[in-house]
Amino acid sequence: MKKKTTNGKETKIIKLEELSWKQIDELDREKSIFFLPLSPLEEHGPHLPVGTDLFTSQDAAVEAIKILNKKNPSLSYILLPSIPVGYCKFAVDFPGSISVSGKVVRDIVFSVGSSLAKHGFKHLIICTYHMAIGHLKGIYTGMKKTMNKYDIRVCEPWGPYFYSNEVEKREPKLDFDTSKELHAGFRETSLMKYQYPYLVDESYKKLQSIYRDLCSPRVLGKTFKQLGLEDGYVGSPARADADYGRWFFNETVNVYVKSALDLYNGKELPDLPKNIKLTMRALFWQ
Repeated sequence: MKKKTTNGKETKIIKLEELSWKQIDELDREKSIFFLPLSPLEEHGPHLPVGTDLFTSQDAAVEAIKILNKKNPSLSYILLPSIPVGYCKFAVDFPGSISVSGKVVRDIVFSVGSSLAKHGFKHLIICTYHMAIGHLKGIYTGMKKTMNKYDIRVCEPWGPYFYSNEVEKREPKLDFDTSKELHAGFRETSLMKYQYPYLVDESYKKLQSIYRDLCSPRVLGKTFKQLGLEDGYVGSPARADADYGRWFFNETVNVYVKSALDLYNGKELPDLPKNIKLTMRALFWQ
């Protein structure tokens, strides 16, 4: 698939599924970086598509690859097919939400990573926009298992950034607390207004602000409807702004770009905060 760049030249997004095994075998093992978009299909309120997280993961990976092709054209950046899978038990009361266990997520990450590593490839980035602890536990367990067994570096960039409150530190100044916008609220509605405005139902303008602490141990394992969230969102979608969505999307892209270069250069990569890792360890597989 060819894309026009700002200077009019064409840059190719290399898609694994479009290559033959011989073309893949010709890739430089040391200089190839694979991107795997991995997020579940899940409800995002009455106003956003169930593919919200998957769209963002995939589109941000594509944009990151375009930038990386300019920053370091000596490397190969390969986009793997998006996998619409993840742990999202809290959303299962709504049609369209498809949740698998954390173990399934773990096995997918390990299977993809080990398949690449067995053929000598060294770098894999997991692109996910779904920050549920059970989902991340699957990803990080799969990453650790892969790196313990094979000579490959695997990273998931967005979780450490998101849970370190970097968004709040860097975002444009607003007159409300965006850290409470946890699911299909201001942030994600803004993202979709920027990325896919035709998929945003106009009902978002009339949705009232609703807040819950989804990280509290008291709510772990419960569904949105069990928590009284009948419409499946947490935050203030009515405040959504496409300009903020543009900033938020580009911030994701920049995180992917930096992580890819750091991964290749052997630099230490950001990790999840200790409190998130502790919660992850305490969470039973579901």
